Amino acid sequence: MSLSRELAKRVVALNPAGFDPEAVKWARNAIADMIGCTLLGAPTETAEAARMPDLYGAGPCLVLGRRERLGMLDAAFVNGTAGHALDYDDTSKSLSGHPTVIIIPGLLALAESRGATGKAFVNAYIIGVEAATRFARGVNFQHYEKGWHPTATLGIFGAAVAAAVLMELSEDEIANAISISASLASGLKANFGTSTKPLHAGIAARNGLFAALMASKGVNGSPVALEHPQGFLEVFNGAGQYNPDRMLDRWAEPLDLMAPGISIKKYPCVYSAHGAIDAAIKLHNGPIGDSSPIRDVLVRMHPRRLLPHVRNPATSALNAKFSLPYAVSRGLVNGAVLLDHFEDAALHDPEVSRVMGTIRMEPHDDDANDYGAEVVVTLSDGSVLRQAVAAPLGRGPETPLPQDMLEAKFTDCARRSLTVAGTAGVFDMIMRIDALPGVANLTDAIEAATF
Repeated sequence: MSLSRELAKRVVALNPAGFDPEAVKWARNAIADMIGCTLLGAPTETAEAARMPDLYGAGPCLVLGRRERLGMLDAAFVNGTAGHALDYDDTSKSLSGHPTVIIIPGLLALAESRGATGKAFVNAYIIGVEAATRFARGVNFQHYEKGWHPTATLGIFGAAVAAAVLMELSEDEIANAISISASLASGLKANFGTSTKPLHAGIAARNGLFAALMASKGVNGSPVALEHPQGFLEVFNGAGQYNPDRMLDRWAEPLDLMAPGISIKKYPCVYSAHGAIDAAIKLHNGPIGDSSPIRDVLVRMHPRRLLPHVRNPATSALNAKFSLPYAVSRGLVNGAVLLDHFEDAALHDPEVSRVMGTIRMEPHDDDANDYGAEVVVTLSDGSVLRQAVAAPLGRGPETPLPQDMLEAKFTDCARRSLTVAGTAGVFDMIMRIDALPGVANLTDAIEAATF
């Protein structure tokens, strides 16, 4: 059996005409969220470094947040890097990573270049999410726990498939795109908390598109690139640490975009901390209010959420985004966790630093509760306050981010690059993207609204 071919068969078998309209709604929301995050990340130092104007030539594809156009691959890299620069983009439980920031940058560039309709663009995105997450089901959570960054190492397969679908490649060509992607996948969690992490997204977005383009030109990959003794599964996961049957089983029954779905972040930091943030804010808005009596804070979460980089206190604006102690302290002290809290000056807040020093963490053993949290606060008078959250707001279909919050988040992100009037117009256009005659209508509107 060729696993790449079996995956390609399932891609070709998907019929967008049968997709639940709710999946299209989720796709619109995810695309809006990703574009907003990219417009927010465009001015960052990491995104600026990724532009490298002295190396790139002009092309037809918009760099979001810039009045600048590059070739397809370069635009995919820059927009993917910008979209993940502030770690505010959506996540997937199945992927254990960020799907949309890998899939959309290459797909957007390709759609602009090829004159694709909004409907074709949305359908390709939905299929790309399905491919990435079904692939991930066969290797997670071992893949994540071993130290790979699935956003990059698994997301690339979704990016390649999405681009292949938009180009209407054959089953053979899609299988080759998957096999080519196996040689282009990389990303290590050791680089979390540094400016290399956003590059993972940019590189994977570019490489997924590149794999599909190469396959369309007749470049082939081994039919057993995934299951070979020296192929992706053995090298990345190791013997006995993967299950191809889970990769192939029950595609689109339902679409992964709907169950377990994607999670749209309410807070601009690592998603592992969001349940604890919700609990901390509820404590602040309820029995605590004033944080000065806090003497001890215990946070209980699933062990997968309490990885070493998440447990560390904040020492810089960048690693503060991955610091559960910092995020929980902000929730307890301020009753909010905002973009401004991850600026350098915000790290010197003495009360936040004090509360951060009181925080302890311990894992719970409830595997069904992998994103919930409990925060237990002991006050100076000895009283103990507890707040548990089963799942953070925005955690997929079970606790979806309300539409007004999604639009408010988009507005807050996009205003860093777009005019006020332009921001509202772009959001409205994304909310009907599947009806646009051309994706270029959207990128033209974004460019026109850019400062």
